[in-house]
Amino acid sequence: MDRKDPREISSKRKSLYYIGTGMIIIGVVLFFSVFFSMFMGMSNDSFFMDTGFGFMRRGFFGFIMIGAGGFIRNLGARGAFGSGLILDPDRAREDLNPYSSAAGGMLNDALKEVGLLKKTDGGKSEIRIRCQSCRELNEEDARFCKSCGKEI
Repeated sequence: MDRKDPREISSKRKSLYYIGTGMIIIGVVLFFSVFFSMFMGMSNDSFFMDTGFGFMRRGFFGFIMIGAGGFIRNLGARGAFGSGLILDPDRAREDLNPYSSAAGGMLNDALKEVGLLKKTDGGKSEIRIRCQSCRELNEEDARFCKSCGKEI
């Protein structure tokens, strides 16, 4: 049976992320176009009389697009459960697995590389402390080395 890697982000979530990012960019352009229009129109003496502030709609719409794009991007990045849209802790862990494994994965990889992180029989990770004098690995809560007896 071919199982999906839990660290892999689905193509639907990637699409949502990119759509949200695009909406944010368009919203920022629309929002700042208002200031550009105001700057360009300041040279005209009848600027405020002629426009009637209709150009402000673009800025308001851009502001709405920034908020909606941020929400969609967050939904794509973390998933419906991980972003808190749907409250289910088990599915939230699954949705956030790519990020939590990326953040803690580097630390776990480094600990495994030097031999300080070992898996127990139950599959649970166990941290070991190395003795400064004899370099023996000891339990996490040990005060004295099990090999040489010196204080850790």
